[in-house]
Amino acid sequence: MRTSLDCLSCIVRQAIASSRLVTKDEITILEIMKMVFQKLSIINLLLTPPEIVQEVHAIIRKELNDIDPFLSLKQMSIQRALKLAEAAKISIKTSKNPFASAIAFAIAGNIIDFGMKSEWNEEIISESFSKALDYANCIDHETVNRIYHEIDHAKTVLILGDNAGESVFDRLLIENFPQNSTIFYAVKSSPVINDVTLNEAIDSGLDKVATIISNGADIPGTVLSKCSADFIQVFNTADVVISKGQGNFETLNEEKRKIWFLFQVKCSVIAKHYNYRLGDWMILEK
Repeated sequence: MRTSLDCLSCIVRQAIASSRLVTKDEITILEIMKMVFQKLSIINLLLTPPEIVQEVHAIIRKELNDIDPFLSLKQMSIQRALKLAEAAKISIKTSKNPFASAIAFAIAGNIIDFGMKSEWNEEIISESFSKALDYANCIDHETVNRIYHEIDHAKTVLILGDNAGESVFDRLLIENFPQNSTIFYAVKSSPVINDVTLNEAIDSGLDKVATIISNGADIPGTVLSKCSADFIQVFNTADVVISKGQGNFETLNEEKRKIWFLFQVKCSVIAKHYNYRLGDWMILEK
């Protein structure tokens, strides 16, 4: 997905909010924003939004001398997710279709995202998880059964991680997979926004249910041309690829190989471009 002009205002807003996580000095932030505007003035709109976000956040991290401005928010989101997961695990276990419920909670977890808004919103998070049980009952069960069947017959499954707190619910999803496959969970190679890296994946307990691998890039999506050879090998040979989150959808939805996308539509540009509705919960096969 190429970047639209409407994406730029969101990137600018995000850059200001991200800078304020580290400093309240308006003069410092203004100087950073001058660099951001300079970068955006020559940006190639044929790039995907996550690629542009990567360049902007590289400026922020360098100028503020902070390699992980979202660290405290990531830690907070994981702790909150672990508490929410306790109730979610019971709901999944007692549901008529545990796998469908696990998918619903994995999509619900996608709301724990500080890329769109860099502040904590307990009301939105609680609302998303309250919706999960209702969503599990109305999911197209033919689609869910197809995913389960593909995993059941797969030698290897690759899950592309998205946000740190969300990764806790990816673990619950994996715990409800058939027990026949080797599971790989891909994380970012270094911090970018609140995306999951190795440290957060371990904090979420994913090392107990999957082999954690780095994709070799710090883009808040998966741009294959920027990923490591080791990751590409797993991506190309995995029998099933499950992509979590909107950033991965933005960067992979035009790839030729089959991918299952699980995410919430949180961007009006994407909603308009693909004829979705803002807030839709998506299970897409591409």
